[in-house]
Amino acid sequence: MLEVRNVTVDFVGLRAVDHVSFAAEKGQIVGLIGPNGAGKTTLFNVVSGLIRPTSGSVVFEGQDLSRLGPADRNRKGIGRTFQVVKPFGGLTVLDNVVVGALTRGQGLVEARQTARATLQRLRLDRFADTIAHSLPLALRKRLEVARALATGPKLMLLDEMMGGLNPTEVNETLSLIQELNAEGLTFLVIEHNMSAIMRIAEKVLVLNQGAVLVEGPPAVVTRDEQVISVYLGEPIESA
Repeated sequence: MLEVRNVTVDFVGLRAVDHVSFAAEKGQIVGLIGPNGAGKTTLFNVVSGLIRPTSGSVVFEGQDLSRLGPADRNRKGIGRTFQVVKPFGGLTVLDNVVVGALTRGQGLVEARQTARATLQRLRLDRFADTIAHSLPLALRKRLEVARALATGPKLMLLDEMMGGLNPTEVNETLSLIQELNAEGLTFLVIEHNMSAIMRIAEKVLVLNQGAVLVEGPPAVVTRDEQVISVYLGEPIESA
Protein backbone atom coordinates (compact mmCIF):
# COMPACT_ATOMS: atom_id res chain seq x y z
CA MET A 1 0.00 0.00 0.00
CA LEU A 2 2.71 2.50 1.03
CA GLU A 3 6.27 2.66 -0.25
CA VAL A 4 8.79 5.17 1.06
CA ARG A 5 11.67 5.16 -1.39
CA ASN A 6 15.09 6.47 -0.39
CA VAL A 7 13.69 9.57 1.33
CA THR A 8 16.14 12.19 2.58
CA VAL A 9 15.20 15.44 4.32
CA ASP A 10 17.81 18.15 4.83
CA PHE A 11 17.20 21.26 6.88
CA VAL A 12 19.81 24.00 7.28
CA GLY A 13 22.81 22.27 8.84
CA LEU A 14 20.84 19.14 9.69
CA ARG A 15 19.96 15.88 7.94
CA ALA A 16 16.69 14.89 9.65
CA VAL A 17 15.96 11.83 7.49
CA ASP A 18 18.74 9.91 5.79
CA HIS A 19 17.88 7.72 2.78
CA VAL A 20 14.96 5.93 4.44
CA SER A 21 13.13 3.18 2.57
CA PHE A 22 10.36 0.91 3.83
CA ALA A 23 6.93 -0.42 2.89
CA ALA A 24 3.62 -0.96 4.65
CA GLU A 25 1.33 -3.62 3.22
CA LYS A 26 -2.44 -3.33 3.22
CA GLY A 27 -3.84 -4.38 6.59
CA GLN A 28 -0.56 -4.12 8.50
CA ILE A 29 0.20 -2.25 11.70
CA VAL A 30 3.74 -0.93 11.32
CA GLY A 31 5.50 0.59 14.33
CA LEU A 32 7.97 3.45 13.98
CA ILE A 33 10.25 3.85 16.99
CA GLY A 34 13.52 5.50 17.94
CA PRO A 35 15.07 8.10 20.24
CA ASN A 36 13.83 11.69 20.34
CA GLY A 37 15.17 13.53 17.32
CA ALA A 38 15.50 10.34 15.26
CA GLY A 39 13.37 11.78 12.42
CA LYS A 40 10.09 9.96 13.07
CA THR A 41 7.71 12.91 12.90
CA THR A 42 9.65 14.42 9.99
CA LEU A 43 9.09 11.16 8.13
CA PHE A 44 5.36 11.36 8.95
CA ASN A 45 5.33 14.90 7.59
CA VAL A 46 6.86 13.65 4.34
CA VAL A 47 4.29 10.86 3.97
CA SER A 48 1.36 13.16 4.73
CA GLY A 49 2.68 15.92 2.46
CA LEU A 50 3.40 18.61 5.05
CA ILE A 51 7.00 18.82 3.88
CA ARG A 52 8.69 17.81 0.66
CA PRO A 53 11.78 15.62 0.88
CA THR A 54 15.11 16.78 -0.40
CA SER A 55 15.21 13.56 -2.40
CA GLY A 56 13.29 10.32 -2.67
CA SER A 57 9.59 9.64 -3.11
CA VAL A 58 6.41 8.39 -1.45
CA VAL A 59 4.24 5.96 -3.39
CA PHE A 60 0.71 5.15 -2.25
CA GLU A 61 -1.29 2.39 -3.94
CA GLY A 62 1.10 2.57 -6.87
CA GLN A 63 0.90 6.35 -7.34
CA ASP A 64 3.83 8.69 -6.77
CA LEU A 65 2.56 11.43 -4.46
CA SER A 66 5.44 13.84 -5.01
CA ARG A 67 3.28 16.54 -6.60
CA LEU A 68 0.42 16.26 -4.10
CA GLY A 69 -0.02 18.35 -0.96
CA PRO A 70 -1.64 17.28 2.33
CA ALA A 71 -5.25 17.82 1.25
CA ASP A 72 -4.85 15.80 -1.94
CA ARG A 73 -3.04 13.02 -0.09
CA ASN A 74 -5.86 12.93 2.42
CA ARG A 75 -8.36 12.58 -0.41
CA LYS A 76 -6.28 9.69 -1.74
CA GLY A 77 -6.75 7.94 1.62
CA ILE A 78 -3.97 9.02 4.00
CA GLY A 79 -5.17 10.26 7.39
CA ARG A 80 -3.07 11.29 10.36
CA THR A 81 -3.10 12.48 13.95
CA PHE A 82 -0.58 14.77 15.61
CA GLN A 83 1.56 14.33 18.69
CA VAL A 84 0.11 17.50 20.24
CA VAL A 85 -3.66 17.20 19.92
CA LYS A 86 -5.35 20.42 18.86
CA PRO A 87 -9.11 20.03 18.53
CA PHE A 88 -11.24 23.00 17.59
CA GLY A 89 -11.63 23.75 21.28
CA GLY A 90 -14.72 25.92 21.08
CA LEU A 91 -16.67 23.46 18.95
CA THR A 92 -18.53 20.40 20.13
CA VAL A 93 -17.06 16.94 19.69
CA LEU A 94 -19.60 16.28 16.95
CA ASP A 95 -18.74 19.45 15.04
CA ASN A 96 -15.02 18.65 15.25
CA VAL A 97 -15.69 15.38 13.44
CA VAL A 98 -18.05 17.07 10.97
CA VAL A 99 -15.07 19.18 9.88
CA GLY A 100 -13.21 15.98 9.03
CA ALA A 101 -16.19 14.52 7.16
CA LEU A 102 -16.62 17.69 5.08
CA THR A 103 -13.21 17.10 3.49
CA ARG A 104 -14.79 14.18 1.62
CA GLY A 105 -16.87 16.66 -0.33
CA GLN A 106 -20.03 15.67 1.51
CA GLY A 107 -22.87 18.08 2.12
CA LEU A 108 -23.52 19.19 5.68
CA VAL A 109 -26.35 16.75 6.33
CA GLU A 110 -24.34 13.77 5.08
CA ALA A 111 -21.23 14.99 6.93
CA ARG A 112 -23.16 15.09 10.20
CA GLN A 113 -24.39 11.55 9.57
CA THR A 114 -20.81 10.42 8.92
CA ALA A 115 -19.63 12.21 12.05
CA ARG A 116 -22.27 10.59 14.26
CA ALA A 117 -21.46 7.14 12.86
CA THR A 118 -17.74 7.78 13.47
CA LEU A 119 -18.34 8.85 17.07
CA GLN A 120 -20.35 5.72 17.68
CA ARG A 121 -17.62 3.63 16.09
CA LEU A 122 -15.08 5.12 18.52
CA ARG A 123 -17.42 5.02 21.49
CA LEU A 124 -17.49 8.82 21.71
CA ASP A 125 -21.16 9.28 20.86
CA ARG A 126 -22.17 10.16 24.44
CA PHE A 127 -19.78 13.13 24.25
CA ALA A 128 -21.20 14.44 20.95
CA ASP A 129 -22.49 17.70 22.45
CA THR A 130 -19.50 18.24 24.76
CA ILE A 131 -17.25 21.23 24.04
CA ALA A 132 -13.97 19.71 22.85
CA HIS A 133 -11.60 21.68 25.11
CA SER A 134 -13.30 20.26 28.21
CA LEU A 135 -12.39 16.65 27.36
CA PRO A 136 -9.61 14.91 29.30
CA LEU A 137 -6.44 14.03 27.38
CA ALA A 138 -7.40 10.44 26.53
CA LEU A 139 -10.69 11.54 24.98
CA ARG A 140 -9.07 14.43 23.11
CA LYS A 141 -6.66 11.91 21.59
CA ARG A 142 -9.58 9.69 20.63
CA LEU A 143 -11.33 12.71 19.12
CA GLU A 144 -8.21 13.32 17.04
CA VAL A 145 -8.57 9.79 15.65
CA ALA A 146 -12.29 10.32 15.03
CA ARG A 147 -11.68 13.52 13.09
CA ALA A 148 -9.08 11.79 10.91
CA LEU A 149 -11.24 8.68 10.52
CA ALA A 150 -14.15 10.79 9.27
CA THR A 151 -12.07 11.73 6.22
CA GLY A 152 -12.29 8.12 5.04
CA PRO A 153 -8.64 6.99 5.20
CA LYS A 154 -7.19 3.70 4.04
CA LEU A 155 -3.90 4.39 5.84
CA MET A 156 -3.78 6.07 9.26
CA LEU A 157 -0.64 7.70 10.66
CA LEU A 158 -0.77 7.85 14.47
CA ASP A 159 1.78 10.07 16.19
CA GLU A 160 2.27 9.03 19.86
CA MET A 161 -1.38 8.28 20.58
CA MET A 162 -0.51 6.66 23.90
CA GLY A 163 1.73 9.37 25.32
CA GLY A 164 0.49 10.60 28.70
CA LEU A 165 -2.16 7.89 29.08
CA ASN A 166 -2.54 5.60 32.09
CA PRO A 167 -2.41 1.79 31.65
CA THR A 168 -6.19 1.44 31.36
CA GLU A 169 -6.34 4.16 28.70
CA VAL A 170 -3.41 2.57 26.84
CA ASN A 171 -5.24 -0.77 26.76
CA GLU A 172 -8.39 0.91 25.47
CA THR A 173 -6.39 2.65 22.75
CA LEU A 174 -4.71 -0.60 21.70
CA SER A 175 -8.10 -2.31 21.49
CA LEU A 176 -9.41 0.54 19.36
CA ILE A 177 -6.48 0.32 16.94
CA GLN A 178 -6.90 -3.45 16.66
CA GLU A 179 -10.63 -3.11 16.01
CA LEU A 180 -10.09 -0.58 13.23
CA ASN A 181 -7.30 -2.71 11.80
CA ALA A 182 -9.60 -5.76 11.77
CA GLU A 183 -12.02 -3.67 9.70
CA GLY A 184 -9.29 -3.15 7.08
CA LEU A 185 -7.52 0.05 8.13
CA THR A 186 -3.72 0.05 7.76
CA PHE A 187 -1.62 1.82 10.40
CA LEU A 188 1.78 3.45 10.67
CA VAL A 189 2.33 4.23 14.36
CA ILE A 190 4.97 6.36 16.09
CA GLU A 191 5.15 5.31 19.71
CA HIS A 192 7.47 5.53 22.73
CA ASN A 193 5.46 3.06 24.82
CA MET A 194 7.45 0.03 23.78
CA SER A 195 5.41 -2.64 25.51
CA ALA A 196 2.28 -1.24 23.84
CA ILE A 197 3.57 -1.01 20.28
CA MET A 198 5.19 -4.44 20.50
CA ARG A 199 1.78 -5.91 21.36
CA ILE A 200 0.09 -4.75 18.16
CA ALA A 201 2.74 -4.16 15.47
CA GLU A 202 3.41 -6.76 12.81
CA LYS A 203 6.58 -4.99 11.78
CA VAL A 204 8.74 -2.39 13.54
CA LEU A 205 11.05 0.17 11.96
CA VAL A 206 13.75 1.66 14.21
CA LEU A 207 15.17 5.06 13.28
CA ASN A 208 18.34 6.51 14.73
CA GLN A 209 19.86 9.81 13.65
CA GLY A 210 17.51 9.89 10.68
CA ALA A 211 18.45 6.50 9.26
CA VAL A 212 16.92 3.04 9.50
CA LEU A 213 18.79 1.11 12.16
CA VAL A 214 16.76 -2.11 12.09
CA GLU A 215 13.52 -3.30 10.50
CA GLY A 216 11.69 -6.50 11.35
CA PRO A 217 9.14 -8.32 13.55
CA PRO A 218 8.89 -7.12 17.18
CA ALA A 219 10.50 -10.30 18.55
CA VAL A 220 13.58 -9.68 16.40
CA VAL A 221 13.80 -5.91 16.90
CA THR A 222 13.54 -6.01 20.69
CA ARG A 223 16.51 -8.38 20.92
CA ASP A 224 18.73 -6.61 18.42
CA GLU A 225 21.94 -5.47 20.13
CA GLN A 226 22.06 -2.15 18.25
CA VAL A 227 18.48 -1.29 19.22
CA ILE A 228 19.11 -2.20 22.85
CA SER A 229 22.27 -0.11 22.88
CA VAL A 230 20.90 3.10 21.34
CA TYR A 231 17.29 3.02 22.49
CA LEU A 232 15.78 0.28 24.62
CA GLY A 233 18.48 -0.29 27.20
CA GLU A 234 17.15 -3.82 27.76
CA PRO A 235 15.10 -6.35 25.76
CA ILE A 236 11.32 -5.83 25.68
CA GLU A 237 8.97 -8.79 25.66
CA SER A 238 6.75 -8.74 22.56
CA ALA A 239 3.25 -10.22 22.33
